[in-house]
Parts: sequence; structure tokens; C-alpha cells
Amino acid sequence: MAVITTDILIEGIRRDDVLEWIGNRDHHERMLAGAFDGMKVKAPGEFDLTLKTNPLPRTLSYTFDHVDNEHGGRRVHVKTAGRRLDGKIHYSLRTMKPALNTLVTLHADYDTGGPLGGIIDSAIIRKRLEDSFKKILENLQREIVKG
Repeated sequence: MAVITTDILIEGIRRDDVLEWIGNRDHHERMLAGAFDGMKVKAPGEFDLTLKTNPLPRTLSYTFDHVDNEHGGRRVHVKTAGRRLDGKIHYSLRTMKPALNTLVTLHADYDTGGPLGGIIDSAIIRKRLEDSFKKILENLQREIVKG
């Protein structure tokens, strides 16, 4: 399994308000827009995302799964699929001081498909995914602050 974690601080917005926004599957299209080299909407909350990698582009299927507020924190879960990309993403939300600030952490883990897949991931896929995941969080921040 490969793991990528990145986060962003959203200032002036309470955690529950961020959870309500990100917990709406219809908002994920705005979060994903421009974060990848291509995006195809399959259904509400379901997307095929294109990563241009050599020698061939990769498709990451992104499917909104559910909101989880069982553990004192708040999480939104997403399933991922694709060649060397089967796994999950979850967005964790934590209150930062002052209470109007929310730290959103995107944590992705995915199956690279064995030792050869690990090499392909580290040489080709990982950096592209990291950049895309950072862009998702930047989009989230911009969209939620806009209101």
C-alpha cells in the first residue's frame, strides 16, 4: 500500500460547516475541477479522473462513499479504483484554535500492485497524485470560503 497525506487550514469556517459542505457529494465536482488532467462526471459523486503519465495516461475512478462522524472527529470517505490506484481517500476535519479554523487532511492509501507497482508508483504516479491532491484541497478552500 502507498500512502499520501496532505492538509490545508481553512480559516474562519467551523468544522461542522466544512463537514456539511464536503459531505455533499454534489460539491466534489467543484473540488476536483482542474486538479487532474481530465475529469469525466459519471454520476453525482462519481468521476473518472485522468493523470497524464508516461508512457500511458492513468484513470483514477473517484466515488463518494459516506460521511462518518462516529469517532469524535469528522471524516468523509471516498473509494478509488484504477490500475495501481485501488484504495480509498478520506478527508479528516479537526478544529484548530481559534474554533473558527478547520484543518482538513486528505489521506489516500492505494494498492500499487506489488513490487513492480511500487517502483512505478514512486517513479511515475506518486508526484502527480500529490500535486492533484494538494489542488483538491486548494479548490475546497477557495469554494467554501466563497460560500
